[in-house]
This record gives sequence, structure tokens and C-alpha cells, in this order.
Amino acid sequence: MIKNQQKAMADRIKSRREFLGFTQERFCEVIDLSASSYTKIENAFQKPSLDTLIKIAKKLDLSLDYIVFGTEEQKPEKLNTDVLNSLLECFDAKKLLHTSDFLSKIGRIMEDMDS
Repeated sequence: MIKNQQKAMADRIKSRREFLGFTQERFCEVIDLSASSYTKIENAFQKPSLDTLIKIAKKLDLSLDYIVFGTEEQKPEKLNTDVLNSLLECFDAKKLLHTSDFLSKIGRIMEDMDS
């Protein structure tokens, strides 16, 4: 069972690496890992250290949850602060405070409903 999980993790890493167009050699350079160590990880012969796993996740733009557990939820999109700032400029401070109050109240009601 554990070997199957390790193989699935290796497959997710390899698939994403290939999707992004990295060769194994180039990807090893990018994450600063020897080719032999990376090949062992990608072929499920060796588990990556946590540091290596974090480097892999960052460079492949995947969450650790996705790599390790295979959850469908991948790393969230980065928030575009320019768009957010432009939207905020469209509202005056008073309206934003009322909106914030309203959303907080809705959040509390939803939390109470879930309890």
C-alpha cells in the first residue's frame, strides 16, 4: 500500500514536470538536486526529504497536499493585487465598511448553521 502511494506521488511529480516542459536534467538543476537522487524520487525508489519536496512543489507550482495525497485541489491562484486595488478604488470607505460588516455577519450566521 505505501509503495503504491509513493508511486502515485512520483507519477504526479513526473506528470507535472513533463507538462511544464522540463527535462529531468534541467529540473534537477532548477531544484539543485543530483540527477541520480531525482531519478530515484521520480521512479519511486526513494522518498524525497521535506526540503526537497518543498522545492519540487514550489517549482512545479503545486501544493504539498496534491503531491503527497493526490487531492484535486492544487495550489491556489495567486491574488492579483493590481486588480484588487483597482476594484477597491471604485468604492468609498464608508461603503467598504458596511460591506465588511455585512460579510462578517453572514460569516457568523454560516458558522452557527454548521455547528
